[in-house]
Amino acid sequence: MSRARQVSGLPALSNPLPNRDSSQKGWRLLYILTAYYKCSEVFKPHLLSFLQEVCSSPGLHFQGIAKACEQNLKKTFQCGGRTRFPSSMELKAMVAGRSAKRQLFLLPGGIEKHLKIKTCSVALDAVEELCEEMGLHRPEAFDEYIIFVVSSRGDITED
Repeated sequence: MSRARQVSGLPALSNPLPNRDSSQKGWRLLYILTAYYKCSEVFKPHLLSFLQEVCSSPGLHFQGIAKACEQNLKKTFQCGGRTRFPSSMELKAMVAGRSAKRQLFLLPGGIEKHLKIKTCSVALDAVEELCEEMGLHRPEAFDEYIIFVVSSRGDITED
C-alpha cells in the first residue's frame, strides 16, 4: 500500500475508517507548517515525493490541499518562509480551510485592483500578476515596479 493512501484519509484495508475531520485538521496543520518553516534538506525530497504522490493519485482525498502544501514548501525554500506569524484572524481562516484573501491594490490614476493573495504570496507575486494584466510578460519588466503597503494606521512601507 502506498504511503499516500496510508495518511491521506483513505483507510488501509486492515485499519478502521479514520476520522475525516481529524485528517482534514492534520492537512491544514501541514499547510501552515509548510508556509512558515523549512524542513531539512534530508527530509525535503521525501516530503515532496509524498505530496506529489497524493496529488497524482486519483481518488485520494485532500489532493487540493496536498498541492497547496507542495506549493507552500517550494515557495518557502525559494523565499525563506514567512517571517511574521499570522494574525489571529488569518490563523482562524487557515484552520477553517480558507487559505487566500482578496487584497485591494491601488494603482496610479485611482484604479483599484483586487488580487488573490495566498499564505505564501510575496510582493513579487503581486507585481508579476499586475504586470501580466498590463501586458508586460518579460521578467525584466517586473524590476520596474514596486509595491508600497499602506496600513490602516497610515504607515507606509516599501516592499
